[in-house]
Amino acid sequence: MINNVVLVGRLGNDPELSYVQSGSALCKFRLAVSRPPRRDSNEEETDWLNIVCWDRTAENVNQYLDKGALVGIEGRIQSRSWEREDGSRAYAVEINAYRVHFLESRKEAEARRAAQGGGRPPQQRPQGGGGSQQGPQGGGPPPQQQTQQAPQGNQGGGPDIDWTMDEDEDPFGDQ
Repeated sequence: MINNVVLVGRLGNDPELSYVQSGSALCKFRLAVSRPPRRDSNEEETDWLNIVCWDRTAENVNQYLDKGALVGIEGRIQSRSWEREDGSRAYAVEINAYRVHFLESRKEAEARRAAQGGGRPPQQRPQGGGGSQQGPQGGGPPPQQQTQQAPQGNQGGGPDIDWTMDEDEDPFGDQ
């Protein structure tokens, strides 16, 4: 069976980084992906997809990307369900990204931010929701203080996470 997704789109919000109980970094964001118009319309339609990524990929996405950034995503579709406090069943379908490709240069990202009215670069955005406590690899609160659980069916960022950038490498490729 095959469960493989390749998408190109723009971030619909700033990435949200947290750490799960096990200490793994988890980053969530929405991706806007355009699709061609229907036969009876001339307007493109946009799908808004929930993306999750783990560990080093999550930390790099949080550090370097912000709302509006153009990215390529490689991953798989996963669904999960849970019971809400009121006893009803909730469901979610999301893309578990194991590769995130930055598709704009630093110069293009700065021009986009300037055209959108400034905004602060992602490197200045606090990690892990803005606390002053530092967790593993410098971002977010320590894992023992988190209550969020990893989604069911998640591999926890094991061997399927493939971040191909060295720590000292420029992710935009322009330095």
